[in-house]
Amino acid sequence: MRLGRTMATMRCELELQARNGLYYTVGFVLLVTLAVLATLPTTGLARLLPAVAFNNLAITAFFFAAALALLETSEGSATARRVTPLHQRELLVARAATLALLGVVQHLALGLLLLAPGRGLLLLAAGVGLAGAVMALLGHYLAAGRRDLSGFLWPALPWLALLMAPMIADVLEWQHPLLWLHPLYGALIFMRAAVAPVAWWELALGLALALLWLGGALWFAAKGEHHDA
Repeated sequence: MRLGRTMATMRCELELQARNGLYYTVGFVLLVTLAVLATLPTTGLARLLPAVAFNNLAITAFFFAAALALLETSEGSATARRVTPLHQRELLVARAATLALLGVVQHLALGLLLLAPGRGLLLLAAGVGLAGAVMALLGHYLAAGRRDLSGFLWPALPWLALLMAPMIADVLEWQHPLLWLHPLYGALIFMRAAVAPVAWWELALGLALALLWLGGALWFAAKGEHHDA
């Protein structure tokens, strides 16, 4: 029963995203990304994919999830949903999954232009999906119950900056054991493996940590959702 409700909610989420023009925005972001990359030297261009993915997911996962939560609050649908059989966790799973999938499709299109078909694309998709789901959950949590954009934006910006920390470390090619404690570092390992050699144990540890953080983010978002008066 719960699986059926979750699948139905995913279909509703896809319709909601389409109705609010999110897919047009993703297409526009993809075109802008391609235009920027076209101005750069082709040598080593694929190495920028993890950084590009993090920047794009800030929009397509974090801010999209926040925008949908703000929309639900303003329309009153978030309040109305409390009297339905749908559980908050089921909504969060559906939202995180669909936005993560949206990010995967976006970056597979980009990866097809920069990577040869094969293992690299699968690793890129895994990394983007894991990072996108966590970013969507945090974006939803920070916006849930807020009634205006400014009420969400100022508290959210420091959190977003913290989420982007692995991207900065990757661009600077700086590695430190403490980075493994970051919620998105495991996902970054998969993105990096798509464009550079990575040890098998790093992938295994990255997957375990990414799934652990994803489960924690889902629990935190479901249990700790706040509602402004």
